[in-house]
Amino acid sequence: MSEPIVVGYRHTGIITRDINKSLYFYKNILGLQLIQDFTDSSDYINEITGLKGAIAHFIKLKCLDGSVLELLEYPSHQTESIKSSIINVGICHIALRVNNANDAYKKLVDEKIKVISKPVLSSEGIAKVFFCLDPDGVRVEIVEMLD
Repeated sequence: MSEPIVVGYRHTGIITRDINKSLYFYKNILGLQLIQDFTDSSDYINEITGLKGAIAHFIKLKCLDGSVLELLEYPSHQTESIKSSIINVGICHIALRVNNANDAYKKLVDEKIKVISKPVLSSEGIAKVFFCLDPDGVRVEIVEMLD
C-alpha cells in the first residue's frame, strides 16, 4: 500500500468582505485566539493564487484544540458574495465545537447573530447542533458533543 498524500488538517480559510467585522465575530463573540495578522503582496501570494497585483490581508485564529481558522480579505480585488443553498456542491459550512450548545446559542442571540434554529439533538443522539451565520453569511455549525 502506498503512503497517503494527506497527513493532517491545516486550516480553513474564509474570504471576507470586511475582515474587521469577521474578526470581531470569531474572536470577540466565539472566543478564538488571534495568532497572526499580516498583509502579503509578494510574488508568492500572486503565484499561488494565480492573481496579478494581489494584496492579501490574513488573520489567523486558533481554537482551544489548536485548529486554525484563517480570515482573508483581498483589498486589491473586488469580491462578491455567492448565495448558495446548504445542499449545493462545494464547501457549504464550517463546524466548531463548543462545551455547551445552549449557552452558545444564548450568547449568539444576545449578540444579535442570525441563528437558523435552536440547538437540536442529532439523529444519532451524539451531539447538540445548530447553525448561525457569520457577518458574510457563511454557515457556522455549532456542535456540542455529548458523552
